[in-house]
Amino acid sequence: MRLMVVLSIGLLAMAAAGSVYGRYRSSSSEGGDEPDGELWALLVAGSNGWYNYRHQADVAHSYHVLKAHGVKEENIVTMMYDDIANNPANTYKGKLFNGPNWVDYYEGVNIDYRGDDVNSENFLNILKGNSSGVRGGNGRVIESGPDDRVFVYFTDHGAVGLISFPDDILTTKSLNDALNWSNKNKRFADLVFYLEACESGSMFERVLPSNINVYAVSAANGKESSWGTYCENDRHLPCLGDLFSVSWMEDSDVEDLTTETVGQQFKIVQKETNKSHVCHFGKMKTEQDPVSWFQGADKLSKHARNTQRTSVHHRLETAVPSREVEIQYLKKILLQTNDADEAEIIRDRLEEIKMKHAHARRTMKRVVSELYDDNEDTLTENTKRRVFYMEKNEESSIVNYPECHHKVVHTFRRLCVNPTEDMEYFMPYIFVLNNLCNAEAGRSHDIMEAIIEQCLVKEID
Repeated sequence: MRLMVVLSIGLLAMAAAGSVYGRYRSSSSEGGDEPDGELWALLVAGSNGWYNYRHQADVAHSYHVLKAHGVKEENIVTMMYDDIANNPANTYKGKLFNGPNWVDYYEGVNIDYRGDDVNSENFLNILKGNSSGVRGGNGRVIESGPDDRVFVYFTDHGAVGLISFPDDILTTKSLNDALNWSNKNKRFADLVFYLEACESGSMFERVLPSNINVYAVSAANGKESSWGTYCENDRHLPCLGDLFSVSWMEDSDVEDLTTETVGQQFKIVQKETNKSHVCHFGKMKTEQDPVSWFQGADKLSKHARNTQRTSVHHRLETAVPSREVEIQYLKKILLQTNDADEAEIIRDRLEEIKMKHAHARRTMKRVVSELYDDNEDTLTENTKRRVFYMEKNEESSIVNYPECHHKVVHTFRRLCVNPTEDMEYFMPYIFVLNNLCNAEAGRSHDIMEAIIEQCLVKEID
C-alpha cells in the first residue's frame, strides 16, 4: 500500500511538472533538457562611421559567439552597415577587432543587410518574420514559430525612448508594439533582447509587459550613457567594443552555456559593467533558463575564435562614455600628431562637434519657449528651466506616454534636425521632449505645433 501511495504521488508530481514544463523535451546533450523548436537570432549594428567602429565589431563578435555554440548560420540574421572593415582609415584592411587579443571577427561573418538597408522598417519586419515588408538585403527574416526561441542583440546610439539607425530612429512604441504583436501571434516561445545604447533602459521601463514571453537586458538605465571600452589600444584604433557587450560576449566565449543561467549571466555582466547600471525587464522567469537556449548549446571547440577573457580591470580602465568616444579619440590624436595640417583638421572637427551640440541645445530650448512663453500662468520660469530645459528629473527617463513620445520625436527629427547633421548630437536632449509629453499628459498636438512653428515656419520666414 505504501509503495502504491508513493508511486501515485510521484505520478501526480510528474503530471504537475508536465503542465509547467510540457513544452520541453529530453535531450542527450550534457545540459539536460532543451526546449522544443529552434533558435533564431537577429544581430544589429545600428550605426555607421569610423568612430563607431565598436558597434560593428560587437556584432561581428556576437555572430561568432553564436556560431561557435552551434547556432545554425541559416538561423542568424545580421544587419551591419559594413563601412568599417574596409574603411580608408582602417590600417588593418578587412579586419574587425573587438578586444586586445586581436582576434579578427570580420572573417566569416554573413551580413544579410548592408548600407541603407540597415533601417528601422527592415528591422521590425525581420523581427516579425514579414518577408514581404523587407526592402533590400537578401530578404531573410526570422522564420520562427510558437515553439522557437529568438535572441536579439542590438548595439548603437540611444536616447530616452529611442535607438538609432544610420538614417532613422526606432522609438520604444514601435519596438514594443512589434514585440507584443510577435508574442500575440506566437512568433516565439521565448525571446531575449540584449540592448547596448545610451539611456537604453528607457526602451523597456514601464513599457515592456511582464506577462509576455520577452526578457530584455539594457546596458544602462534610462538616465545615463553606456560605455565604450578598449578605447586605449596599441593599434591606435577607436574604441574596439562596448563595455556591456564585451562583458556578455567574453563570458559566453568561455562558459559552458548549458550550465550557466540567463540570470547568472545577467549578474556577471551587471557586476562587470559598473560604469553604468545594467537593467532587466519583462519575463523574469527566463532568468532560470540556461543561456544555451538563447545562444547555443554546443561546447566551444579548440577552433573557437576566442577562448579567454581579458581582465575586468583592463576593460574598465580603457572605458569611455559612448557619447564622448569621438571627442576623446580626436583629442588623443591631437596630442600625438606632429603634423600641423592634421592638427588643424582635428581642431576644426572638435569645434564643429561643440557647435552642433550647442545648436541642438538651443533648438530644444526654443521649442519649449514656443510652447510655454505665451502662457506665463502655465509654468513658472524656474519650473520651465528645471523641468524642460537641461535638468533631468525623476520622470525624465520614463516614457509614460509612448504614443505622444513617438509622434513628437519623429516630428522633431523631420523638422528640426538638419539632414546633413547627425541625430546623435540631439540625443542628449531628447529627454526634454519626453518631459513635454509627461507635462501635457500625453497630448501631443500643442507640442507638435510648437515644433512646427519653431523649426519650420520660423525657419522659412
